[in-house]
Amino acid sequence: MYCISISFKTAPLEVREKFAFSREEAIEFAKLAVKKQEIRECMVLSTCNRNEVYFVGTRHAIEEMEELLSQYKKVSRSQVIKYYYIFAKEAAVRHAFAVASGMDSMVLGEDEILGQVKDAYQLALGNQTTDFVLNTVFQNAMNCAKKIKTDTNLSKTPVSIGTLVANEIFHFPKEEKNVFIVGLTGKMGTIIMKNVYGRHGVTVFGSTRTVTDHYQKEYPNVRVVGYGERYPYLEEADIVISATTSPHYTITKEELEKHLTSHKKRLYIDLAVPSDIDKSIEELGNITLYNIDYFEYLSKHNNQKKEREIELGKEIMEQELDETLKSIEFHGFLPEMKRVKALFKEQHFESLMYQLRDQENYESLSVVLDAFRRLGV
Repeated sequence: MYCISISFKTAPLEVREKFAFSREEAIEFAKLAVKKQEIRECMVLSTCNRNEVYFVGTRHAIEEMEELLSQYKKVSRSQVIKYYYIFAKEAAVRHAFAVASGMDSMVLGEDEILGQVKDAYQLALGNQTTDFVLNTVFQNAMNCAKKIKTDTNLSKTPVSIGTLVANEIFHFPKEEKNVFIVGLTGKMGTIIMKNVYGRHGVTVFGSTRTVTDHYQKEYPNVRVVGYGERYPYLEEADIVISATTSPHYTITKEELEKHLTSHKKRLYIDLAVPSDIDKSIEELGNITLYNIDYFEYLSKHNNQKKEREIELGKEIMEQELDETLKSIEFHGFLPEMKRVKALFKEQHFESLMYQLRDQENYESLSVVLDAFRRLGV
């Protein structure tokens, strides 16, 4: 088994875009691949962060796949080779497991990739471009990913600032929450808005200096006000987030005091450097203010927790990986079993072989099978 990988680790976005596959292209490409003399199985995985081709074939299959990928994507073979990483044999199987479980993702342990792997595998399976090896690898890899998700907290430990802020919003002690974002259409404002938009009990509104018709059409339930009109709306808000590049405060104690009429519990979050929010607003009472340092501390703390969970995940993966490698190795030996069996007088040779498969690890089994292959040659 082999894998040609063009991912965020090997290529910038503009290069990855050249090798992206639509659903229809993935089907067509895999069917073209298995018609090649040296390739028997093929599956394409294409996401925003990676474009990968998993395939099974002879030792000449890599050259055939490089050529096919070059022709299909209309890029030179040298460009393919420049930006890819090739995994072969055990390393390819290990990579498939790491990808499915989120261990190779930009955000370690993320969940989305498992669904993408499942879709890619089902597409290849449905179009009959997989057989024993890819079926075994990806069925086991997906089961392993589910086990890691269940038995560890890897996917439950957020580290991105946007996700951590969203969690603070969700945990704010009020059933119906009004969230006001200063800098709504900026980079961080957009990330936070997308994380909470449409969630039950959360209403998002905010201020910006510019807003397009396209934005309003895409997010019709977000109320947008001009930056200069922001203060009157802060009374309505339970949670206020400011994430701008302004050189001055976007919220001052003096102005805020003029517009707050109730003493309800409020949370203010300042994600800007330099600060957007005057820290003395806490003197107004019932206001909690978190700044970027608070979230960076949480992120660092969660990263340390995630590192421990990654080690647990790797232990699970190694156990499952060994079983998969044994299955593939033994399956490859089956055509030769009759020839080797004929060299023995004992009647229980076949039973012995299956016992070896079940009781030995991959490395030991591989050594034994190689020894039998050499008998009588």
